[in-house]
Amino acid sequence: MADDADLHPTLHPDYQIAERVRLQMEMFAQKFRELNEGGQLADILRNPGTLPGARVEQQPEVFTEQYLIEPVLHGLGFRSPTSEEYSAGGAHFIRRPITYRKVEPRQPDYLLKNVDDSLVCLVEAKAANRELVRGSKQDATADIRQYLEEDTFCKYLRDIDQKYLVGIGTDGLRWTLWMKHLATGEIKEATPKVDLSSIVEREAIRAETIDGDVELGRAADRKTLSEEFIPAFGERNLVDHVRNSFAE
Repeated sequence: MADDADLHPTLHPDYQIAERVRLQMEMFAQKFRELNEGGQLADILRNPGTLPGARVEQQPEVFTEQYLIEPVLHGLGFRSPTSEEYSAGGAHFIRRPITYRKVEPRQPDYLLKNVDDSLVCLVEAKAANRELVRGSKQDATADIRQYLEEDTFCKYLRDIDQKYLVGIGTDGLRWTLWMKHLATGEIKEATPKVDLSSIVEREAIRAETIDGDVELGRAADRKTLSEEFIPAFGERNLVDHVRNSFAE
């Protein structure tokens, strides 16, 4: 079998994962068309406003989790336990975990399980446009920062295999990866932070959910995802990304 580096770019596993993730963004755009709320999607993609619950018929954070964050996590390789692709022992996400309820007053939105014995990996989710790339509206990042600075969920651990606390903050459009080396206390901030809103916008235009012109094709979006997003956030890459970040 050829090494990954020898494969044609379109045959590389990261490229295949990128297509799965892109499809989830396409479906997110189509959901707004189904709701006849294309204008609302255009507003959150092109302005700093937040998603109002009345427009999407449920709480904005729950809507974002259900139709964007969880599908993207699934596309990245962290399977939904309710999906046909889930297999016992495989990497998956747990929504609103109660694992730490006896030792911590706050709980993460998601726990990523069976990624690697060396990782404790949490996800903090917010409604769309609550995690902007710049400025003070970075709600998910603020929570992740606190988790890592306080060793949240790791203070009581006795498993010598667990070396890193990893936190992902996202509003579905922007994804931020933080990590901490538990033995040394070293923290890597926003390594990386990736903004996927332009890809969602192009998918929304292609789906005729919002008005506009698209110059780039889907192949360009897959390339962007496979080069900028999947190498850090993909399940197959996360452990190596964390270890390499600390140069171990």
